[in-house]
Amino acid sequence: MHQGTSPTSVGSSPAALRRAALIAALDVVDGGPEERFERITRIARDAFGVTGSFLNLAGTEVVTIKSQSSDTVFGPTIPLQDTFCGRTLAESGPVVVPDARADARYSDMPMVVDDPNVRFYAGVPLRVGDDAVKVGTLCLIDPTPRALDPDDLALLEELGLWAERELAAGADEDRLRDVLAGLQPTPVAVPGYRIGGMSVPHGVVSGDLHDWHLTGTDLHLTVADVMGKGMSAGLLAATIRGALLARPDAHPRDVVAALDDQVAPELGRASSFSTMFHGRLTPATGRLDFVDAGHGLVLQMRADGAERTLLSSDLPIGLHPAGLGRTPGAVDLAPGDVLIIVSDGALELWDSTLAALSRLGALWREEPDVEAFLARVRARALEHDPGDDLTVVVLARD
Repeated sequence: MHQGTSPTSVGSSPAALRRAALIAALDVVDGGPEERFERITRIARDAFGVTGSFLNLAGTEVVTIKSQSSDTVFGPTIPLQDTFCGRTLAESGPVVVPDARADARYSDMPMVVDDPNVRFYAGVPLRVGDDAVKVGTLCLIDPTPRALDPDDLALLEELGLWAERELAAGADEDRLRDVLAGLQPTPVAVPGYRIGGMSVPHGVVSGDLHDWHLTGTDLHLTVADVMGKGMSAGLLAATIRGALLARPDAHPRDVVAALDDQVAPELGRASSFSTMFHGRLTPATGRLDFVDAGHGLVLQMRADGAERTLLSSDLPIGLHPAGLGRTPGAVDLAPGDVLIIVSDGALELWDSTLAALSRLGALWREEPDVEAFLARVRARALEHDPGDDLTVVVLARD
C-alpha cells in the first residue's frame, strides 16, 4: 500500500507539526468510516481496476487510513516510514510508480518486498487550508506493473480534488480554536517575577506567537509576529513554534540563527516573513539576553518611572541576509522593572505609532497586576478593534 518518509517529515519537525495540527482541526481521524470518503475510494478502485484504493492522512509518526477499498484490509494506522504516502510527502504533484521493485526509492518497502507485493502505485496529494498544506494522499496500488496515461492521471486528480473538498467541509472552527489554544504557553513559576500574556486572533487563527518555558532556573521568552492573518499565518506561526521547541535551552543568538536557516526558506515560499523577540532571563541577576529580529516592540519601565523602547537593528526572519550574524542585546531588570512585549496589533489600539506602547505602560501603572492589566487590554480591544492579531506579554520583577 503506502510506504516510508524522509527524516524531515516525521516526529516533531515543523512540517509534521503543521500537518498534525491541521488534521486534528479537520476532526475526521477518529470518526470511523464515512460514506462521503468511502464513495471516493470505491469509485477510484472501480475506475482504474486496481486491487486497492486508499485515502490516507499523514500525521507526525503514522499514516491513518481514513478510507480504503481493497482486497486486503490494512491499518487503521501504519508507521509513516513504511508508506508510499510518507515517502512522497515532499512531492508537489502526483506520483506514479510503474514498478516499485524496479525503483530504488521504493523497492525496500515491506509492502513491496512482502505481501501484498505492491508493484504499481499512483497517488495525488490532498491539500487543505489557506496555505494548501499537504495532509495526505488519495492513491492506488496493484500487484501488477502498469502505467497511467494523461487521461487516467487527470481522472485521479479530479477524484483527489473531490476528496480535498470533503476534507475541508469537515473543518470545524470551534475545534480549530481548541487545537490552537493547546499551543499556548503553560504557566510557569519564576521566584521574584511575574509573567503573563494574551493573544487575540483577528480571525479564527492568529499569526502571532508568544511562548515561554524554563530550562533549569532560566526563563526563555518569545514573541513573534508572522506577516499576514488567517490560516496561512497561523500555520507558519505553528511552524516557528515547533522549531523553537526543538531548541529549548539554546542561547537566543543560536536559536534565531537556526530559525534563519530552518524556517526562512518556508517563509520565503509563502512570500511571508516573521518578526521575533527571543530572550533568556537569568532570574538571579535580572539579566535578559535577547535577539530582536525586526520586532522592536518592547517597552522597559523602570521602578523610578523612567521608560524606554528597545528597538531592533536586525531584519525579520525570512528577510535577513543569509550568513549575516544577528545583533545580540541585553537588558538588566532591577527590582520593580517591567517589560511589555507586544505584536504590532497592540499599536492599533491607539494611534498606530510607538506612542501606543506608552499608553500600555500607563495602563500597567494604573493596574500593576498581570491578569487585571491583560483584562484591561482585552476591554480596549473590544472598544477599538485593532483589525489585526493582538499579542501582549508582561514580564515584571517584583
